[in-house]
Amino acid sequence: MNKRLNILRLTMLLLLLAMLAACSSNGRKKHFVIAVSQCSEDVWREKLNEELRIAALYYNNLELRIKSANDDVKLQTEQIDRFADDNVDLLIVAPGQVTISPAIDRAYEKGIPVIIFDRRTRSDKYTAYIGADNKEIGTSMGEHLASVLPEGSNILELCGLSTSSPAIERQQGFDSIVALRPTISIVQRLHSDWTEQGAFKVVDSLLSHPYKSFDCLFAHNDRMAVGARRAAKKHGLDVNKIKFCGIDAMPQKGGGLPLVNDGTLFASYIYPTRGDEVLQLAMNILTGKKYKRENQLSSALVTSDNARVLIMQNDETVRQQDNLFTLRTRVDKAANDFNTQRLYLLILIIFMVLLIAAFAYSIRAYFTKARINSKLKESMDQQRRMTEDMEQMTKTQLQFFTNVSHELRTPLTLISGPVEQLLEDSSVHGTQRSMLEMVQRNTRILIQLVGEILDFRKVQNNKATLHLNHFALQNELRTWADDFRAVASRRKIKIEVDTSAVETEAMIIADRDKLEHIYFNLMSNSLKYTPEGGTITTSLEHKDGFYTMRVADTGKGISAEELPRLFERFYQAKGAIGGTGIGLSLVKAYVDMHQGDIHAESEQGKGTTFVVRIPETQPGYDADKDQPATSQATDRNMVDDSYVSTDTRAEALAERITNAEDFDNDRPLVLIIDDNNGMRAYLRSLLAEKYNVAEATDGKQGLEMAHRYIPQLVVCDVMMPVMDGIEFTAKLKEDTATSHIPVILLTARSLQEQREEGYTKGADSYLTKPFSGSVLLARVDNLLRSRTMLRSIFSGGSQEAEDEERLGLQDQNFVARLRETIKNNLANSDFSIERLGEEIGLSRVQLYRKVKALTGQTPVELLRKARLVKARRMIELTDKAVSEIAYEVGFTSPSYFNKCFKDEFGVSPGALRDSSGV
Repeated sequence: MNKRLNILRLTMLLLLLAMLAACSSNGRKKHFVIAVSQCSEDVWREKLNEELRIAALYYNNLELRIKSANDDVKLQTEQIDRFADDNVDLLIVAPGQVTISPAIDRAYEKGIPVIIFDRRTRSDKYTAYIGADNKEIGTSMGEHLASVLPEGSNILELCGLSTSSPAIERQQGFDSIVALRPTISIVQRLHSDWTEQGAFKVVDSLLSHPYKSFDCLFAHNDRMAVGARRAAKKHGLDVNKIKFCGIDAMPQKGGGLPLVNDGTLFASYIYPTRGDEVLQLAMNILTGKKYKRENQLSSALVTSDNARVLIMQNDETVRQQDNLFTLRTRVDKAANDFNTQRLYLLILIIFMVLLIAAFAYSIRAYFTKARINSKLKESMDQQRRMTEDMEQMTKTQLQFFTNVSHELRTPLTLISGPVEQLLEDSSVHGTQRSMLEMVQRNTRILIQLVGEILDFRKVQNNKATLHLNHFALQNELRTWADDFRAVASRRKIKIEVDTSAVETEAMIIADRDKLEHIYFNLMSNSLKYTPEGGTITTSLEHKDGFYTMRVADTGKGISAEELPRLFERFYQAKGAIGGTGIGLSLVKAYVDMHQGDIHAESEQGKGTTFVVRIPETQPGYDADKDQPATSQATDRNMVDDSYVSTDTRAEALAERITNAEDFDNDRPLVLIIDDNNGMRAYLRSLLAEKYNVAEATDGKQGLEMAHRYIPQLVVCDVMMPVMDGIEFTAKLKEDTATSHIPVILLTARSLQEQREEGYTKGADSYLTKPFSGSVLLARVDNLLRSRTMLRSIFSGGSQEAEDEERLGLQDQNFVARLRETIKNNLANSDFSIERLGEEIGLSRVQLYRKVKALTGQTPVELLRKARLVKARRMIELTDKAVSEIAYEVGFTSPSYFNKCFKDEFGVSPGALRDSSGV
């Protein structure tokens, strides 16, 4: 297993390396994004952009985004804001006008480094500036013209936009020199928009009106100089005599450098682009290297003397750049080819490793499989032996139960026979006859259970066979249903049979006895779980060669998850009332023997329906062997009525006892709670001689009766419908009015944890079925005698504290409230028992029974004793008159007080005072 995990880890590692290699072989990942905002598009800026792109080839982690505003200040503002919103890493701006400053400030304030190039703004919010010194350019051009122009020459100055920083600075530099040279003068100063066409219009307009002649025209860039020359030529001026000068000296065709070389322009000034230095400054900022905030680009004057040399130098530079670009392209292609080949090699290595790993895994899997197969064979052999042992054990157990069942039949016969003989004797009557009838009824139930066990054993051994009969199922069904009517009527359950869907002459070939057994079990189950006033409906249909029988009740229903398991052997659903768990299993076995099917349909709270479907005929029927019906349940006493309510006589007796409210009766009231009619009758016969007896059929009814009558003791079964004995005990002990009542639980569950559950909920004693009647009577007697827990609740001594510690929390709280209420009302002669009960929260009956059970005294006696105890203390500790004390403790007559005092303490109040010396 460890080797397999190691191989898997190695494979995953190689796959991860392949993914990393694939990622690296794809396009370069851009770590930095630099945005460039150009104010316009012209030859100079195209050259700058191209230099930036070429310089970017040196960096693998750089992305350039270049946009031009076409001399539109609003558009450039929007472009800068958009770059800032995209969170570019650095921004390069060539401002069109100084009014662009706010947009640059916003980007700078967001933390984006800003490089101002070519032109300046009004703001100081930028990271670095790079460009030529425009004022120096203007100064140099002024000095050159002053040195070459003859004395008295007039100059026409054509400036750029008045809001553009290069125009402002170039004008300042040029004018500062002209002002100092009296040999030359500026006859007029014009402003244009930096374009050739704009300059043409301005000069054309000037020449269209009277103007002062000029010998030289100085334009702030070469394009405007060319436009001014066109305008002069248009108006017939000798352009060869006028010296046209500009600035930029671009080497491209139509640029200032070739124009100076061919004589079109008299002079120009190189305005450097140097995109490589701009990009180097940007990368220094991004990578944290040192840089200057102010960076000056060098420039030079261009005349006819050096123009040709500069053109040759530029051509060589362009050629070298082209070679560099070509080499870079080849290097990139070679790098891509290398990465591709490396990826292929890595994939091949991974494939080989996986192939080797798969081969090794296959070999290992072969040996592992062989080892597992060997272990599996051993396990199967062991499982087969265990199965055989379990089958043998099951057979032994079933054989044991079968033998026991057979053995039980003999003593049951010996019991049932004498009982029947005794019942035939007319001299046996009263309680003895009731007891004998109960023995007879339960003996028959035992015989039925024994027969069921033996039938189940036959099914298990495949020895059960069908004894086929030819009969009218619809007629038999009505007969079988009649056997249950007597039992059902006692609980006011209505039994309905509907066979109208079957023709009168229809006949079925089946085992009559087994179908009767099926119906008997289904009806018994319905009787158990159908409440009083409910209905059990049996219906029969005959269609397509099948009989379909439905037994539907209006009981509590069965949960959906339990329905599929109802017919499993020994399975009992939650809340099942008695049973062995083999009845429905045996029913299904009988249905299967008839090649039929059975299922249950149920909805909780609405009832359950059992559906049996069997064929109308069975193979192998022999009319000669057909026997008439021998009903197994024609005697209604064979029907299990252990869950039926008490008979009329018992109900009348219980009503007479429980309605008696003679609270001075010396016979304690014992409440019996059991859902089995026979068990209640047996318990009543045991307890009736010494105790008043009340009965309830389930925990809910028992709890209501306990609150109504406050019995001295409760004998309660554990397994009951509606509310079981454990829940009943818990609710009884939680209530103040009933918390003192002792509870004896009767159960067939004898496990230790089951007993602990009962004691935890407050049970006082446990008896396991079957139990001895004398043991039950002894337990009841002991609990009643030990239940008078408090000798006194007003003595104030240590004995009182010890007595109270024996009580539960509910009873301790009750005693505390009782004591406090009585003490607060001792002086109130009108304070009655009814008032005492109201303040405690109990009825008169509940208060009487509870106080009597706890103290052995009635509430009247307890109140009188509390008053006398207080009076005695006042006589012993104060000098008040006896009559005054009598009134103070609630007596209305001093003479009656003297009598009660002497009866309680054996001495008169006066004699007690004389002896105490007060």
